[in-house]
Amino acid sequence: MLASNSKKPLKIAIVAGEVSGDVLGSKLMESIRCLDSSVEFIGVGGSKMTLQGMDSFFVMDEISVMGIIEPLLKLRKLLRLRKELKNFLVDESPDLFIGIDSPDFNIPVAKFLKKRNIRTIQYVSPSVWAWREGRIKSMEKAIDAVFTLFPFEKNAYSKSAIEAFYIGHPLSYEISLTREEIHSKEVNSVALLPGSRRSEIISLGDQMISVAKALTKINSRYKFYLPLSDRSHLELFNEDFGDNIHVSFGDSQKVLKRTSIALITSGTATLESVLSYTPCVTLYKTNWLSYLLIKPLLKIESFALPNLIIGEKIMPELLQGEVTLENIISAMQFIEEKGLKFYEEKFNSISNHLRAGGPDKAAKEILALLN
Repeated sequence: MLASNSKKPLKIAIVAGEVSGDVLGSKLMESIRCLDSSVEFIGVGGSKMTLQGMDSFFVMDEISVMGIIEPLLKLRKLLRLRKELKNFLVDESPDLFIGIDSPDFNIPVAKFLKKRNIRTIQYVSPSVWAWREGRIKSMEKAIDAVFTLFPFEKNAYSKSAIEAFYIGHPLSYEISLTREEIHSKEVNSVALLPGSRRSEIISLGDQMISVAKALTKINSRYKFYLPLSDRSHLELFNEDFGDNIHVSFGDSQKVLKRTSIALITSGTATLESVLSYTPCVTLYKTNWLSYLLIKPLLKIESFALPNLIIGEKIMPELLQGEVTLENIISAMQFIEEKGLKFYEEKFNSISNHLRAGGPDKAAKEILALLN
């Protein structure tokens, strides 16, 4: 047990803004508590962080938005919530503020607190390696340290005053398959993962169902699995599922472990797919205006996380207008032609890259910064 040098228990503020951040936050809280059980946590989180003892200041879903246009539509509410949170944190005077992902919400909070001599950490780097690299300069006024989940991210801070720590991704420790499991996948099984955000499901959910129907006409032996993160997401689909799509809730990892191929909205789920040795087609669609504003600023050729980690386009990725029925089916055929042996070797490499200490390493570094 690592004891604190403070006369009173450490108070750490953590703010997560979406489901993946809630998972990361809960793991980090658990690891910190293993080193110092007296730490008090305050801030904003979801159900998993609540289980670790946090009483969330407001419902996390209130700030779970993506893109450029969507946040503008909720701007007044977001600004009000952020102001209330700032006042709350100043009153509580934590020893450290940790923003988990959601940089557009968290970094202004960090800047506000840093001016008041509260140390700040951004846990999950903003995508400065992909677009708007100039944000690093403004981040220096807000962030003392950044914890990166992917190996290619740390280099972006090499010339910055921000201290960067590569800790790897916790999913690499959480998901593991035996060789027997890898080679006993259900034949002709397809996982459909449209995302955890309502806006993602609205954009891609029906299109995934259309693909399933088209493939069933080609081969009636196909089975499709649709693991949704919440039951309320069923109302976001307009397409009839039919008898060949099996719906479940909160079990995406179990589904990916047994299926042989997947269609996935770009995000953390693509890592779950790789660690489950299920090659996937990565899809991304957003509001057209958001896309037109972002596209000129992009400086990467790939957007799928597995391809970025390994440095080559091993799996198909379809962006915006490329997301069509014909292109998706063609991309799935590409994966089948590559074969399991090719992907097994690539996925082994990615898995090894991602095992860099995870939340346990982050917890040690955080307490070292404080002490």
